[in-house]
Amino acid sequence: MADDVRKIATGAQPPSAQPAVTGANQARVDSRAERARRTAYRGRFALLYFLLAMIAGIAIGATIVLVGRGSPAPAPPWSDWQPVGSAQRRTAQIADRIAGTYRLPTGHQLDTVTYAGPPTVTGPDGTTFQVRAIAVRPDTSHGAAEANDIDSFSADGTVMYTLCGLGDRCAIGEGQASNERGALLRREALELGLYTFKYVDGVSSTVVLLPPRPDGQAATAVFLERGDVKSQLSRPLDQTLTAPLTPGIGEMTDTELQTVEGITRPRLYQYSYLQAQDGSPVMVLDPAIGS
Repeated sequence: MADDVRKIATGAQPPSAQPAVTGANQARVDSRAERARRTAYRGRFALLYFLLAMIAGIAIGATIVLVGRGSPAPAPPWSDWQPVGSAQRRTAQIADRIAGTYRLPTGHQLDTVTYAGPPTVTGPDGTTFQVRAIAVRPDTSHGAAEANDIDSFSADGTVMYTLCGLGDRCAIGEGQASNERGALLRREALELGLYTFKYVDGVSSTVVLLPPRPDGQAATAVFLERGDVKSQLSRPLDQTLTAPLTPGIGEMTDTELQTVEGITRPRLYQYSYLQAQDGSPVMVLDPAIGS
């Protein structure tokens, strides 16, 4: 009884008499939770926007740098001049242009190209036959190859140039034959080959028939396959043939002479013809040892 009196006096209520959570109170609790969730979402979105802004800033900065630097400089052209038109026209243009730049000490042209096209041979009666194959005999002088190690090539994809001097029987009519003149002729053969490989599609090899000696002996040719000059075709021509103008006899620099000798000397041949079993002519190339 006394305890009940004290409870009433102090206004305390038993646990069962505590006020229940009303709908308004629950709404306030829910509202605080919702605000907490929204705050968390806003934080996440703010972080995402910040990252996107950083990425956009980096992209804009990179664009400004690239624009400031400008486009990369185009690769230099392989040559200052190039032929145009069909394969046949390009071959003829190459022949005329290259041969026209090679001169004798008198100023006369060193030689002229009398033929440019698929390999052919003229018979005794003047009939022209197309060469179907090229047979290359090995150099046996060093014992590294046997005489029967003959490489045969289809003449399809081969361009032949015939160089003719302005003397008797296509020989060079002025001056005397010399190592210096021979090197200049082989430089011409190399230049013809390089231009042909670079600008005429479908060419796998070139054979350049050099002017014969006045006595008609030792008919020689430079035979090049595309793979022989792969590195020279991958860089501008003036890095291979370095003279700004075509040199004269004995005027090549040591560096250029070394390049010409290194490429053409091992590919200098004496040439002849034989008849295959089907009657078609075959060009036979024998290493021109000591030429």
